[in-house]
Amino acid sequence: MSLREKQLWASVLVGLVVWGAYAVHVVPILWDPAHPDPAVATGLAFATALVVFVIAEAALAGVMAWFQRRHRPAQDQALTDAALIAGQVALVVLITLLVLTLAGLWGAAIWIERQYSVGVGATVFSRAPLLLANLLLLEIVLAEGVRSVLTLLLVRRRR
Repeated sequence: MSLREKQLWASVLVGLVVWGAYAVHVVPILWDPAHPDPAVATGLAFATALVVFVIAEAALAGVMAWFQRRHRPAQDQALTDAALIAGQVALVVLITLLVLTLAGLWGAAIWIERQYSVGVGATVFSRAPLLLANLLLLEIVLAEGVRSVLTLLLVRRRR
């Protein structure tokens, strides 16, 4: 297994752990209408998760590079070709998810507008930017996961 493949596996695992922990922490905050400062709490959670993710990725890449000092470029050509194809698929997935999100937000806004004039609608609208930000983050994480996993699957098939 090449260094790049190991780094992709590490990236997938670190992403699942860090962003999964982020979701477990943030989802209850987003759905709690009595939470005093949801924007501050979710923003701090995001910043923490991002720092942990970057540090963990860098540390794992450094450790793997240290233990695998002899790099085999021939294996990386298949990985590079697979990564190009997987990157295109991930881009299409990301664009599709973003368009569906916008359509869903538009539909939700129309429904809320018809259901509530003030009160509950105002609470939902006050949480809308937080929900949107986290939904877009989820879509980006999913698209990156698709890219990494598809790259790994394609490189196995090409060898």
